[in-house]
Order: sequence, then C-alpha cells, then structure tokens
Amino acid sequence: MIDKNKTKILLIDDNPKNLQIAMNILSSEGYKLIYAKDSEKGLYLAQNDDFDLILLDVLMPGIDGYTICTKLKNNPKTQDIPIIFLTVKDEEQDIIKGFECGGVDYVTKPFQVAVLLKRVETHLTLAQQTKKLKQLNQDLNRQVHDQVEKIRLKDQILFQQSKMVSMGEMIANIAHQWRQPLTAISAALVGIKTKVHLKKFDLKTEEGSKAFEDYLTKKFDDIQEYIDTLSTTVDDFRYFFRPKKDKEHFELQHIVDKSIKLLEEGIDMSSIKIIKEIEPITMIGLKNELSQVLINLLKNAYDAFENKSNQNAKEIKIKAANIDKTIHIYIQDNAGGIDTEVLPKIFEPYFTTKHQSNGTGLGLYMVSEIIQKHMKGHIYVENISYTIDNLTYKGVQFHIEIQGGV
Repeated sequence: MIDKNKTKILLIDDNPKNLQIAMNILSSEGYKLIYAKDSEKGLYLAQNDDFDLILLDVLMPGIDGYTICTKLKNNPKTQDIPIIFLTVKDEEQDIIKGFECGGVDYVTKPFQVAVLLKRVETHLTLAQQTKKLKQLNQDLNRQVHDQVEKIRLKDQILFQQSKMVSMGEMIANIAHQWRQPLTAISAALVGIKTKVHLKKFDLKTEEGSKAFEDYLTKKFDDIQEYIDTLSTTVDDFRYFFRPKKDKEHFELQHIVDKSIKLLEEGIDMSSIKIIKEIEPITMIGLKNELSQVLINLLKNAYDAFENKSNQNAKEIKIKAANIDKTIHIYIQDNAGGIDTEVLPKIFEPYFTTKHQSNGTGLGLYMVSEIIQKHMKGHIYVENISYTIDNLTYKGVQFHIEIQGGV
C-alpha cells in the first residue's frame, strides 16, 4: 500500500486554476504536493529535490513539457521518476510524442477526479514495485558476491553451484508467474488507449463522461489487482533469499499447494493429473527449504513426462503422513521409471538422466543436501508399479523422512 503522507508529488503548470484544481484533488487524499508555475522553476525543483511522481503540463511558455520530460529522463537522478502529462491535446500523435519522451501516462483537462486519482495511484504503485525490484536486485548481487567470497574461503564450490542453480530455477518459476498479470496489465492499457483513440465515449455529454469514468475505474481496479499479485510474488521472492533461515510452524498442505502453483500452468498444459493424499500436518522446520525440495521433485516428475505425449493417463501423486512426529512425504509418477543401473547415482552431483541441454544434475543433488544436511532427514528413490483404471504403469517414487511433526 502507498503511504500517501510520505509521497511527494511535483505539479508543473503555468495555469494557476489548473494547479489549484489538481492540488485540491490530490491534497484531499493526503498526498504531499509541491508546485511550480513555470517550466524553469519546475525543472530546477525536479533536479534538486526527491519526488515520487511528476504531473507535467505540455504547453507552457519557454520550455515545453516534452523538453522538460526529455531532460529529466536523461538525468540519472530523475530518470526513474514517473511523469504524467497534463494536457488538453488528445491527438494520437501528441500522445505518442509524450510516451516517446518518457512519459508514462497522460490526463486530459479538465480533470475528472476519479481518473486523475486512479492514474496517480497506479503509477505510484508501479514505481514503488520498481524500487522494490531494484533493491531486490542489489540485495541479490550483494549476496552472490558474498557467497562467492565464502566459497573461496570455505572450499564449498560444489554445493554453492547447486544452490545457484536452484535459485535460477526459482527465479524462472517466479518470472513465469509474472507473465499472466503483466500480460493482463498490458491488455488493459491497450484497451484504454483504443477506446480513447476510437472515441468510443462522447465526453461532451454527461452520460458519456459518466460511462467513460466507470469504464476507467473498472480498468484501473483490474490493474491494481494484477499489481497486488506481482507485489505478493516479490515479497515471497524476498523471503526466499533471506540469509537467516529460522525454523517456524507451518502447515504442510500449504507448502505443497504453493509448490504446485508455481508449476501448475505447465502441468495443466501437459494434461498431468495431480493427486494429493495429505494428512493435516503442522510442522516445525525450514518451510522455504522444504518448498525448494518439493518444487525440484515435482519439476523432475513433470519433466519425466516430456516424451510421453501419447500416454493417456499421466499422474503425479503426493502423499504425506505424520508417524510418531516423523513426516513421511511420497512423490510418485507413472512416467516410466528410471533405468535400474543409474538409479543409485541420481543424487550424485552433475549426474543427470536428462538431455545435456535440459539438465545439470545439480537439482536432485541439492535436494539430497538439503534433506540430509539442513533438515537431518533421509531421502530414498525406487521404481514402482502404478495402476490407473486397471492398467499398470512403471514409475518412480521419492520418499522423504524428516523430523518436525507437531
């Protein structure tokens, strides 16, 4: 959520009336506002203070809004500040020019209260998430640097490589989770632009203006929901990379569901049925480490079906039980099993049953390291017979035993 009291917005407009209207609208919502009545002062303020958003008039004496925007985008100090143009010009070429200069949006005069507030809120939220991502990137770079130094000092190159591979797989999965909301945001914005360009609403009438306002409010609400989804994913990502991993209480069912969700689109597209037979289990342990293990094992089962496109029944079964405070987790599939000659080697580093371009062999090695060294547990693998609708298939079963049941 945006802390409006800590949000600073710069208004640059040579028309006192427009300034007053915009300030009344935004200040009533609790935003901190600073204004400039001419372009030179506005440019000076933008370059010598810290702002979260700039509302910029296009047509002003001296330096016009497009030129100010270009100057700000060429300045490293101000290049990341979102700029919304305030304009009476709604021709397509003017709108495009604003975007080419670096503007993120535009609001036409006279202002519609709901539209102005929604656009300001949306771009402040997007800017906030961008800052989080930049900070996250810096944190990750710093952690990678620190880890490299530790590797040199402690001679743990192999394990650290496996951890980096796991991080890469997690990043890829989270990026995959971002595609749908980002696509939806893009589609919503294109829809708004198309409506404006084709003049679908008669803004000269009260009925048309109301319909346009309702349409925009609905679209911005949708966009906000998509942004919230992205924000939640970022928060999960930040937690995953915390260097200190304390044990905590959690429900095993929640961790299983969360792990499946990261892979569900690929699983659905491959017509793989997921079966869960999980007792209600409360655990004390490293939930993100366990999630990492489950994601690797589920991904391994999913990949095993890659060359089974003609197989009618495809299932991955997850079972779990708490027996005398020892948690038993089973992940089974009916994808054909593993060659008995290589089965004993699959937890070795750099050993892989996948094609060279598709696997490094570090995934299952890392799973074994986490279970045995971090969780003081055990992991076993065996080929099994798997029956579906009276037909018998070959498959694989991974069995995890860890302490931590409540």
